[in-house]
Amino acid sequence: MTSDAQILKWAEGHIAQLKKDMVWMPRGHGYGDYWQAADPTAQGSIRARAAAALDFLERFAGSTSRWAQAAHQVYEKNGENQSMESGARAIGDVIQEWSDLVRSGQIKPAFVDALGLRGVASTDLMEQVRALNTDATVNPAASIVLAGAALEIVLRSAVEQLGLTTSRTPGISAYAEALRASGVLGRQDLKDIEQMAGLRNLAAHGRVEDLSRERAGVLEQQVNIFLRRLEEALERHG
Repeated sequence: MTSDAQILKWAEGHIAQLKKDMVWMPRGHGYGDYWQAADPTAQGSIRARAAAALDFLERFAGSTSRWAQAAHQVYEKNGENQSMESGARAIGDVIQEWSDLVRSGQIKPAFVDALGLRGVASTDLMEQVRALNTDATVNPAASIVLAGAALEIVLRSAVEQLGLTTSRTPGISAYAEALRASGVLGRQDLKDIEQMAGLRNLAAHGRVEDLSRERAGVLEQQVNIFLRRLEEALERHG
């Protein structure tokens, strides 16, 4: 079972990610002061981080909770009276308020078991990846970052299901190594995961010159194949 402390740590991570790659701009374009991507190529990554943060709130605050609803509302003002980037940061503000109440004991997270987490990643998030990859107006970095988020969620849920621990900073590589050490994953699985994580890292760090729609499509296929392979491996592991 995921602990409150783990969920709060993930919340802090989302809040930090939602502040990345932005600069504060004076009034203009019909807005008041607003946030803007430091580089236009970072917009795709910012959108993907916003999608991952919304998914986090839906899972741990509840999809029908006022927290999830408020986060969608502040983000979807995009195009009306705020920039997309300002909306993404506003999701972070909602997560911060929710986290403060969880930390103080006034509310409890809605727990989702490991199987539930993997179901969300393999269906909801990967469906969003598919939609992003079919939208020619969206930078491929967006779907790559989101596919990476789905991969990390699935690996983390498998580690939690088996009660494994990691000696490294939590992340894709640490989770994969724990599963390899337990015998769930093989050597080739580890190589495949590192390759997928490497592409995700390029997108997350704004290396858009190394990305393409073709690479984003290949990553989508790789992650989907791996998700099925991991489920089979977990079933064999017992």
